[in-house]
Amino acid sequence: MKDFDWELLYELYKNPNLTKVANVLYITQPTLTKRLQHIEAEFDVTIVERTPKGLEFTPEGKYLAGQAEVYLRFIKQTRSHLEQMRENGGEIVTIGSSYTFGKYTLPDILIRFRMECPNVRCQVVNAHSGQLYRQILDGSVDVAFVRGNYTGSVNHLFLGKTMAYAMTKEPISDFKELRGMRRLWYSSNEESQKLLQEWWEQRFGEESVPGESIGYIDVAWQMVQKGLGYALCFLPGEYTNPYGLCLTPLRNADGTPVSRDTWLLYPKNKRLSEGVERFVDFMEQNHRNAE
Repeated sequence: MKDFDWELLYELYKNPNLTKVANVLYITQPTLTKRLQHIEAEFDVTIVERTPKGLEFTPEGKYLAGQAEVYLRFIKQTRSHLEQMRENGGEIVTIGSSYTFGKYTLPDILIRFRMECPNVRCQVVNAHSGQLYRQILDGSVDVAFVRGNYTGSVNHLFLGKTMAYAMTKEPISDFKELRGMRRLWYSSNEESQKLLQEWWEQRFGEESVPGESIGYIDVAWQMVQKGLGYALCFLPGEYTNPYGLCLTPLRNADGTPVSRDTWLLYPKNKRLSEGVERFVDFMEQNHRNAE
C-alpha cells in the first residue's frame, strides 16, 4: 500500500462520505472508489458497506483505519525526527514523563545527560503514566518515566518510590477530620487514583465521595493553601512544599506507607537507536550510583 492509501482510509473513517473525502484529498470520487477497491483486494477484505444511512465500516475496515492512524503518526514523527536531526546535527530522543516527575526530577536528569552526551538532543512529552505506557508500545516516545506498575512488552528500570499524603492547610490529629472537609480532585493516572481510593475504603469502610475537580495537582496545592479543601496525593522526594502545607503520611491497614513505584520504561522487542541506548545506559549508571 502507498502512503496515500493509508491517508485515504484515515480520512474516510473520520468522515464516511466519498464525495467529501475526495474533495479533501483533491481527487475525483471514481478515483477514490477505485483506490478503496484496490485496498480491499490487497487485503482480501470488505472495508466499507453501503447502507441506507451511508457508508459503514466493517470490523476489518475499522481495524485497518486504526492501523492507518498509527502508520501516519509514525511517518510524521519519523520525518520530523529526521528533519530535526538535519537541522541540529544530532539524534533526538523523545522522552515521556509524568507531570510531577517532569516538574521536579527530570530537569536535573536532562542537564546531567546533556553534559555527558552533548550530541544527543531530548524532547519531552508530558502525559499521564497510562498514556505514556501506551505511547511506548506504539513508538510515540522512546523512553518514559512513569508512576505505577505496567506490564507488557517493555523493559523496566526501577527508580524508587513516592509516598502518599493528606495535604491540608492546618494540622490534623485524626484522619476522621477529612470527612468533614471538601476533597479536591485533580487529574492523575488511574493507578494512583486506585491506590488512594483503596486507602480511603480501608480507613472508612466506604467509597470516597467525589469532590470538586480542579485540573492539575499544583492547582490543588494552591486551593488547599487558601483553605478551600484538602487533597490526597503522592509527592516526590524533591517536593519543596512552597505553600507551607501540612503533610500527613498515609498508611495502609498493616502500617506500611501508601506508595507508588517510579520506573523508566523503554521498548523490549525493538532495536534501540544509539541515542536511546546512551540515555538508558546513563540512567542505569546514575541509578547504581544513587544506590
